Amino acid sequence: MQQVVHHLADAEMNAYIRFKRGLTEEHPLAETFREDLWAELDDYKDTPIETSILLLEVLHSRFETLFRRLKPSDFERVVTSPTYGDMTLNIAVQRFSWRARHHIAQITSLRNRLGW
Repeated sequence: MQQVVHHLADAEMNAYIRFKRGLTEEHPLAETFREDLWAELDDYKDTPIETSILLLEVLHSRFETLFRRLKPSDFERVVTSPTYGDMTLNIAVQRFSWRARHHIAQITSLRNRLGW
């Protein structure tokens, strides 16, 4: 579970940066990162899970503040994903939301399977 929570924090930080670049640059590349290699770094093993949970809370607060001021046309701006090609920020938000729900389901499944 710890690895999944740390990964979720990393993925959402990356999503936040990609989203802001999409708002401020023309067709920026929404770069990916080597999730498998990041998971091998010591911070995934040595950082308490509460640190990444706090990071997620703060990051979601920033996202909320940003989203409240956007116009509908802002969500039509485009980023380029190496995996999915061009996508609007509207689609990027939907993918971001799906990914978060997917990881929460992973954690819930682990909790249920392991009896936490």
